[in-house]
Amino acid sequence: MSLPALVPTNYVLTSGANSALTWTNALTMNTINYSSMVGSTISTTTTLSNRAQPSTLQSAAFQVSTLTTSTLGVGVTSGAYPLDIRGTAYLSSIQAPVDLLAQGLNLLPSTINYSTIVTSLTKMVNRVTPVAGTLPFWASGGTYGTVGSGIVVGAYFGGVLVPDGRVVFAPTNATTIGLFNPATNAYTTTVSGIPTDAYAGGVLVPDGRVVFVPRSGGAIGLFNPATNTYTTTASGIPSTAYIGGVLVPDGRVVFVPFSTTYIGLFNPATNAYTTAASGIPANAYVGGVLLPDGRIVFVPFSSTTIGLFNPATNTYTTTASGISASAYAGGVLLPDGRVVFVPFSGGSVGIFNPATNAYTTTASAIPASAYSGGVLLPDGRVLFVPYSATYIGIFNPVTNAYTTTASSIPANAYQGGVLLPDGRVVFVPLSGGTVGLFNTNTPASKSRCLHSFFNKF
Repeated sequence: MSLPALVPTNYVLTSGANSALTWTNALTMNTINYSSMVGSTISTTTTLSNRAQPSTLQSAAFQVSTLTTSTLGVGVTSGAYPLDIRGTAYLSSIQAPVDLLAQGLNLLPSTINYSTIVTSLTKMVNRVTPVAGTLPFWASGGTYGTVGSGIVVGAYFGGVLVPDGRVVFAPTNATTIGLFNPATNAYTTTVSGIPTDAYAGGVLVPDGRVVFVPRSGGAIGLFNPATNTYTTTASGIPSTAYIGGVLVPDGRVVFVPFSTTYIGLFNPATNAYTTAASGIPANAYVGGVLLPDGRIVFVPFSSTTIGLFNPATNTYTTTASGISASAYAGGVLLPDGRVVFVPFSGGSVGIFNPATNAYTTTASAIPASAYSGGVLLPDGRVLFVPYSATYIGIFNPVTNAYTTTASSIPANAYQGGVLLPDGRVVFVPLSGGTVGLFNTNTPASKSRCLHSFFNKF
């Protein structure tokens, strides 16, 4: 049986006794109400409906090229959800679009992907309970311990997790590269003859190498963990030039300006070193944070403003003002897109919202030279790595509560931290003589631990 095109405002079909109902043209109606429809085949090119509410729908085949409906209810008088099935549902197969949230960290940081990345990060982190601020029952507490011994004073500045699971320590006063193997808890060294005060931070690049950020060694360091080989490139970089680096979406590494008045740029594909911007004040920033929109936040040290760098246009701007001297050392990206500034000597925790350029502070009376570097924990809190503080700092961004844990950590012990997939945090040894370990008892995904949002100083 073939029916002509049917385009009524409301159409009520109370029964259908035919063996097949076939509309050769589009079937368009505001509301479809049928208490019972029995047919071997219901076939239509396009069905457009604001609401489709069948009490009983029995059909050997239901073939629709396009189905647009705000509410589809089955076995329910008025659907409470876009798809509301009250009863057993059986699907022999289902085809779903690509779940962007599942691959959020694989997306290129950009304005277009910003909301998807932030939503994915939020979904990935086991958020702290907003009301009570309690931890998951299996992760209460957290233990601190040390491994290794005899590490030289002022040894390393920042660490990088590499794909084989080891952590590479960037040498500062050490003349060798430090390696920590979480599988064996073994600390070893490799290479030798590296100049003192050479580097301040490291960055993992897509080809697997680690780029050491030039501090006062005069050149950029390159370490290949697959072969344990070390080389240098570029030269003539001034003393105390940069502290911290960030991998940006186009594959370059941005060196965060400390004593230099310009930004350093390194292209690992060509080993080319260039600079951008100018007029940046001395001792301005310590550490940088890659944002989900692709920009870089420079964490203010002696600068009274926050730095923002757009690698797509190589433009540098500042925002906020009145930040105290020696305020922060390193920053941590939160799942909601904000950035936490790690308190060095500013006395409080800094929070920056790049979406609104709003800068606020919370907590207080944090001692001078307290922390250097931070880590986003698997439960959503932020760990502050102890520098002169003799304890570990913990910050809850949901409740803005700052607490401490562990004690009797030696002064100037660590500079930077690295989150491992097993949930431990590795403290990079500066002058404490040992490698520090903080066990959160909550694992994290390896892709998150390796991501350039977090895997850098």
